[in-house]
Amino acid sequence: MFDLLCRGKFLSVDTTELELKHLYDDVEENFADYETFFSELGISLIAGDGYFYFARANDSRITIESKLNSFAQWVDILDFLKTYDITFSPGFQFRSTHILERINLDVELRDKARKLFRKQSTHRDVVDKLMSELTGMGFAEVINEQDGTYKVTAAFRYAEELVELITIYNEEDTPEV
Repeated sequence: MFDLLCRGKFLSVDTTELELKHLYDDVEENFADYETFFSELGISLIAGDGYFYFARANDSRITIESKLNSFAQWVDILDFLKTYDITFSPGFQFRSTHILERINLDVELRDKARKLFRKQSTHRDVVDKLMSELTGMGFAEVINEQDGTYKVTAAFRYAEELVELITIYNEEDTPEV
């Protein structure tokens, strides 16, 4: 569990990997014990709605700027995915080839794809990088390798909830200081 979560990956209730499902069930059943153990190591075990992850309370190695850059990247990823399909959320199934097809057909999606991972030179590279990011975090997992079908996991709620924290004020809505 430590190896998985310390790399920034999430542990989801709806994983299809049997070993991870057993691990999730064990953490859920013994959450207080795990939470106490990891807190003594300076790591917070956080329980979300159907997922667990690690957070470091005071990690001086991570600057505010890098946190904001990471946050901005996930805002862009979420915007891209919701433009691809508004119902993109936990339980949603998709194929990377369908995303690629939509990029080629939809001008708005194509523009968002160009901005998503600027170092990627082709749409295929963008989609591959996106799949790598989603699976690397545990936000999606492959459920059929033959046809490249993925399933969005419960951990994706973390990204959705993070973006929902953004409040945008109009001039007339700006709170008085």
